[in-house]
Amino acid sequence: MSNTPPPAPPNQPPPSPLANPEPWNLVRDGYVEELWGEFSKFSKSALDLAKLPPGSDVLDVCAGPGTLTVQAARVGRRVVGVDFSPRMLEELRRRAQDDGLTNVETLEADGQNLPLPDASFDGAFSMFGLIFFPDRARGFQELFRVLRPAGRAVVASWRPFVHVPPVKVAFDKLIELMPELPFGKSKAPLGEPEEVRAEFEAAGFRNVEVEVVTRASTAPDPGSFWQSMARSSAPFVLMRRRLGEERWATLSDGIRSALVTRFGPGPLEFAPQALMGVGTRP
Repeated sequence: MSNTPPPAPPNQPPPSPLANPEPWNLVRDGYVEELWGEFSKFSKSALDLAKLPPGSDVLDVCAGPGTLTVQAARVGRRVVGVDFSPRMLEELRRRAQDDGLTNVETLEADGQNLPLPDASFDGAFSMFGLIFFPDRARGFQELFRVLRPAGRAVVASWRPFVHVPPVKVAFDKLIELMPELPFGKSKAPLGEPEEVRAEFEAAGFRNVEVEVVTRASTAPDPGSFWQSMARSSAPFVLMRRRLGEERWATLSDGIRSALVTRFGPGPLEFAPQALMGVGTRP
């Protein structure tokens, strides 16, 4: 399998820097340490929305370290976690083994071209992963293809940064300090409910519903918030690798100062908002 993303289809923007394994391999340790708990809560919400019966066969595309895969495997018959990051899949396998789960399979593959047979799953999920595909329509079509009739798919995306002010401040400062960098400038992929619904329906899904799911958190102070974000956010981990430590230190200090100026030195509350689209294959 090639790790080079295909070119974007006509009339779509160039592929995201996150549409290849490098940033996800780099971010794995920080991602797991900082986000496992919160992302497990989002994954539970997705499983609850899908309403799959016990004993279902489940597919998790862009499974990462397995926050959804592991939970699904506790009640499912067979769960397949797909990702193009070998380091993420390594962590998923470790988590499944530690939990004593014997019904988990992992597959290093591209979610736009799944090497899986038609109509082989009861539920299919993509938690904050399909949004980065160069060809999102193909990603939705693949979820549809591998589902059995009456199977349910859930795709999660993030609402725009404006809904999470500390994150918006961090990316605004990034753009101010280093305007040549590509991150934080384009429109949030599948950032509005009507976009999620439209792409589900274009792939053939019916009875599409979109839920807003919010998880409130509090960081001890802006510095702690930024440290966690810098360790667990793939764009920033990739940027650190590409900038080198000297330029990264300048950027990091600027973002930390901007957060303190805006929110003060004390506890920092923030509430990431996810959109979760749910659709049924007829």
